[in-house]
Amino acid sequence: MLRFASLAAAIVFAASPASAQFYKDKTLTLLVNYAAGGNADTEARVFQKHLSRFIPGNPTVIVRNLPGAGGANAMNQLGLGIAGKPDGMTLGYFTMSATSSITDDPVLKVKIQDVFTPIAAGRGWNVVYARKDIVPGGYGKPADFARATNIFAGGYSRATSHDTRLRLALEIMDKPYKMVTGFQGTAHLNQAMLRAEVNFTGSSLPGFQTQVIPQIIKEGIGLALFHHPVIGPDGKVQGNPLLEKQGIITFYQFYREAFGKEPSGAKYQALFLMNDISTKMQRGMLLPKGSPPEAVQALRNAFQAAGKDAAFARDFKAITGEEPDVVEPAEIEAIFDRIRKVDPEVKRVLRESVGQEG
Repeated sequence: MLRFASLAAAIVFAASPASAQFYKDKTLTLLVNYAAGGNADTEARVFQKHLSRFIPGNPTVIVRNLPGAGGANAMNQLGLGIAGKPDGMTLGYFTMSATSSITDDPVLKVKIQDVFTPIAAGRGWNVVYARKDIVPGGYGKPADFARATNIFAGGYSRATSHDTRLRLALEIMDKPYKMVTGFQGTAHLNQAMLRAEVNFTGSSLPGFQTQVIPQIIKEGIGLALFHHPVIGPDGKVQGNPLLEKQGIITFYQFYREAFGKEPSGAKYQALFLMNDISTKMQRGMLLPKGSPPEAVQALRNAFQAAGKDAAFARDFKAITGEEPDVVEPAEIEAIFDRIRKVDPEVKRVLRESVGQEG
């Protein structure tokens, strides 16, 4: 079961008079790197509704969407000081891409782990779904997927974790496919799915719960195939119990049922590791390096407090189907360190998947 990130101790809001007044009469912008209506935007607006009451000074909180380049546009602009200065007034609320960071994607002009100070992060799971007619005669069980030949996978940008997940999963299954990429958000992808321009894609839970289920699954147009698992404490595959209870099995289980053997090989190991990082830090709440310490501490406290608040949790669960799971800065730093130390073979596979040389 998903859990709230544990806190070492109860959050204490006692602050010096100066720090307590830092955000008084000010406006905090949550800069979202995907379009309005998408997964990150939907989550950010729950934080927008609740965050101010946990920040000393009770600032106004607004959301600004800056999509483009598979989420890299907003990261670049904030990291380079274009979309906001390191004054504590603009916080990145980003969908993270482990692929871009691991492969040093040239579209991402900044190294996330070097130019941003971690405030918090959010764990989240990714579900892959498809049109029922992806299989001639209709899809009924995983073994039917072996008959799928005309696969058009919908994505955002080649170097995003979203697109990389889809490519690697299809290549591990040895399925021919065409990648149709460049969509700005979940809503755009789902419209393409409804028009049969794509027939295979994925979504994190906010978009899956609020858009995919009512528009595609309940209408009988498509169905969930599997969700991507993480690396459990024992190093083995660990799925999301809530999704499994809904009948949405892990990719590991899907592959076994479809092909009668366990997935293996360098591409599977790269997918497993990349998805583990992406799931455990699906969203990143980040301030530019050099932001005032008072802002850093106030926002760290606020995100942790919001994550444990009953009213926030109720609203968050209503759109995602799960409890909020807010990650503390120390855990984010550990993930950043994992990115710096990724095995060269995994990096090679991901670079090949993205289409980079070297």
